[in-house]
Amino acid sequence: MSMPVRLIMALLSLVFTSISQAAATDIQQQIDEAIELYVTESHTGHYQDVAVEIQPIDPRLRLAACGQALQLQHRPRNRSTGRLTFKVTCAGPDSWSIHVPVTVQAFDHVVISDLPIAKGTHLSPSDLRLELVDVSLLHGGYFQSMAELDGFVAKRPIQAEQVMTPALVDPARMINRGEKVMIVAEGPGLSIRATGLAMEDGAYGELIRVRNTNSNKVVEGRITAPGLIKVSL
Repeated sequence: MSMPVRLIMALLSLVFTSISQAAATDIQQQIDEAIELYVTESHTGHYQDVAVEIQPIDPRLRLAACGQALQLQHRPRNRSTGRLTFKVTCAGPDSWSIHVPVTVQAFDHVVISDLPIAKGTHLSPSDLRLELVDVSLLHGGYFQSMAELDGFVAKRPIQAEQVMTPALVDPARMINRGEKVMIVAEGPGLSIRATGLAMEDGAYGELIRVRNTNSNKVVEGRITAPGLIKVSL
């Protein structure tokens, strides 16, 4: 093969490679934009911020440019953060479908321990603080405000800087069965107080039965403080 022919073949190979790379770049951009839009629309209003990491497609794939919006489905369907796999489909004349690994991080303000907390401690705002963290891997749940932990105690020792989860806390028992309590019955423009006896144990926020010691009537009320039961009229 003469030198000019070899040179022409090399140039043609370079041209075809450049065209192929440009096409792959365009398709990658189209896929990236579609996935990022899908994730943004799915999480708007749910988190403070979302970060998306999309694994590049294999540049050796010969995918035709899609002249219409790509169709997307993600797995597993029961969650939308963490490590996901997106099925990306082009339903155009030159149809194709590929699977793209994607990692979605979701950042939100959650309650964490501000200092070590001993087992049995009644939690207070001074023990806790809010911090922006990646919640995509917090499958055990978390709290988004310190008010959610009012009336709770530490179920076990908690280290500083630890995300507070339901597994770490228990509602504090505020009333014991047979204990004398104050019943506050409230309605529009009306508030009635009476003494009563608790008929069961209860923690903050729980509904328990109490017996009015004056009328012997049994009512159900919500525990709002130690020894205090609120009943709606």
